[in-house]
Amino acid sequence: MIPSSPSHLEVSFNSPKKKKSSPVDVVLGNDDFVSEILLHLPVKNVLKLKLISKRWLSIISHPSFSIRHTYLNPHTISGLLLNVAFHFKKPSSYLYVSIDGKSVLDVSSDFLRFDPDKPGSTYVSQSCNGLLLCSKRMRYSAERTKPTYYYVFNPTTRQFVELTLPSGDGIRSNRIQLVFDPSKSPYYKVLCIHYFKSLLEIHVYSSETRIWKLSLKQENFDSSSVNLNNGVFWNGAIHWISRMGNGFCFLLDKESLQAMPSPPLPESWEASNFRYFGESGGQLHFIGLLTGEQKPDIIAMGVNASPEMPDDKTTSSSSSNIDSQYIVVYAMEKGCSKWFVKYYLDVNAIVIAYPEITDRDPSVSPCFVSGSIYVSSFIEENDEEGPLLVINMPGEIISYSFKHKAFKKLFSFHPCTHYSCYALKFTETLSLV
Repeated sequence: MIPSSPSHLEVSFNSPKKKKSSPVDVVLGNDDFVSEILLHLPVKNVLKLKLISKRWLSIISHPSFSIRHTYLNPHTISGLLLNVAFHFKKPSSYLYVSIDGKSVLDVSSDFLRFDPDKPGSTYVSQSCNGLLLCSKRMRYSAERTKPTYYYVFNPTTRQFVELTLPSGDGIRSNRIQLVFDPSKSPYYKVLCIHYFKSLLEIHVYSSETRIWKLSLKQENFDSSSVNLNNGVFWNGAIHWISRMGNGFCFLLDKESLQAMPSPPLPESWEASNFRYFGESGGQLHFIGLLTGEQKPDIIAMGVNASPEMPDDKTTSSSSSNIDSQYIVVYAMEKGCSKWFVKYYLDVNAIVIAYPEITDRDPSVSPCFVSGSIYVSSFIEENDEEGPLLVINMPGEIISYSFKHKAFKKLFSFHPCTHYSCYALKFTETLSLV
């Protein structure tokens, strides 16, 4: 028997051993595990992690990942994209304002210059769950025509697709409508509504098939009673409503039109009382400005969403020409059977919080009366602030939280009668276009 030598022991102890992989290495080395982790991260974080490696970039860039991430993550509204247009000044400018009002950013012209092959200003007409519907009008060409191009654009991923609109049957007027519900389908649809005199056509484009289909053709259609510009997607249908509360909807699955009930508006209601029509949090909303005589029996309904005001403040505001007026939020029942009052806000509360809007004589500048207080947006599903009313008034964009009964200034600008402003809800998404 040969005794073990020190050298033999040294060789034995120093022989290479197979390195054990840590649990972290095992997880990160498995594409399925990495994908499952990334699927539960916010969009911003996912986009940053693209830079980790080519392998992670490949995982995140795969269409199936985008589809699953869009389906699994709720589409919360992170901010508002404001279009501020001063008359006689073109093009209009865009601003990004966060919901909490802490961030106000000028949107650079490069933000909407996603198609460098076609110069010209880009106009954003609609936002739907993270996708934007845009149009671009070219400068005058040699033939002195001004062609318009239409796009679906994802500002988060910078992906876009150009749409070639279908030709109508001799119909000149058209309206475009974007439809996208990621909780139901990863594909979006675009409606092109042609109408001329009494003829209506509705063509539907599907991002799944990439083709247009004529879904409806109806004669003897009266387009004067409803504004076809303000279509709102809710509950599987596009809804249109007039300032007087008359409306109808187009059912996408059945490809048919259906009447829609009118809100319980008072007999003295006028078109100038209308303030907003939109969808949020899975509900359809109609918002109007009602006087004290028009106000529904809110107390009997158990609705109490306006801030309490001291008697002396209420009395002092009576000279502001905004006495006894209320912004009333109507919501539609899920079965589209009837409207009900969900929230209200005493306009005097706005005057008390922002007295500068009555500093001028209303007879000299009608810009400072209640008629110039508009609702830019209504957000139902905001967890932190609760239901949020975004109000556009002279020189100010403010929000009112029905949860906290408090106002917050989002953005200030020089008050001017010659301007217009509307707000688009901004959501980050990895949805494919």
